[in-house]
Amino acid sequence: MTKERTVKKRSDFDRVINKGTRIPTASYRIFFLPNEVGHTRFGIGVGKKNGNAVVRNRLKRQVRAMVAKRNDYSLPLDVIILIRPSYSSEKFDENEAELLNALLELRINHIEN
Repeated sequence: MTKERTVKKRSDFDRVINKGTRIPTASYRIFFLPNEVGHTRFGIGVGKKNGNAVVRNRLKRQVRAMVAKRNDYSLPLDVIILIRPSYSSEKFDENEAELLNALLELRINHIEN
């Protein structure tokens, strides 16, 4: 993911979380909201309950790799992925499948609306 494909500002995170549509899963809470940029931007958040800084950074790297591997950036959306503490208890492949299914559901929801 390049810098132009990421949500960095706290105000953008808050806007998407407060006004956006939510897709809850066992390991993630995903929020999305249309943007004016013209392409998809992602933001990833990890709470302190997930572990120390080393663990949280590893989780963010894993999720970034999952998103970069199989996502279409053509939709004009801001997507915030919050990683739940239950993420660590599952295997990487299971977490990846869960995230990709949720992103597919997000795409379907956006196209229908």
